[in-house]
Amino acid sequence: MKIERFVNAPPQTPYAPTWDYAIARDLLPIDVRRLAKTCLEKEKEIKKLPVSKYKDANGKEQVFDGYTGLGKNSTTSKSWQYNLFNWNTPETNALKAHVRMGVDEYNRALGHPIPDELYVQCWYNVLRYGQHMQKHLHSTHEQAYLSAHFTVKCGNTSTVYVNPANQLNDPQSIEKKNEPGTLTIFPECVPHYTTKHRSFKPRITIAMDLRTIKPNSGQWVAL
Repeated sequence: MKIERFVNAPPQTPYAPTWDYAIARDLLPIDVRRLAKTCLEKEKEIKKLPVSKYKDANGKEQVFDGYTGLGKNSTTSKSWQYNLFNWNTPETNALKAHVRMGVDEYNRALGHPIPDELYVQCWYNVLRYGQHMQKHLHSTHEQAYLSAHFTVKCGNTSTVYVNPANQLNDPQSIEKKNEPGTLTIFPECVPHYTTKHRSFKPRITIAMDLRTIKPNSGQWVAL
């Protein structure tokens, strides 16, 4: 596992921003061809699930696609209605085991405690020609922990991570080319987006949020 850590310079005033986050990447021995086939075979089934929804600041109900811009006709908009780790295939079971090991290694390298309990909400995204994910982040509340994504199939695309404290004026961005078989782990509060998918073959990624306390909503499973 390769880990890159991004830390602010020592603040010289009480109001200077601070940050400390790490992006880890690891190439996993998973059969991505079989996993891609499974994801595409299940796409119609997943799209028949109810659309995830939320209420905005004005109390109006909105479709929840993770703020990715992929809309209601996407597997992403069903993300809270299923959990990919319940599929019980050799590939998803292997990925689940590697995610747990990856989180432990990530924490060990950064000197953070390894959680006794860990829960995951896992879904997948399918992008077709011309699509991309808009800038979004997964969580900023008091129980926010880690997010991860695993590239199953892709063309020439990248995921771009943005410094949480420097998002507007000349944002500090870290671009990572997507490579099939690569698992990436990062804090839930780190904004990210993707470049446009320019291949006629679908781009498939598996995304997940990780928590040390099991939430009351969603389809969380223990790791």
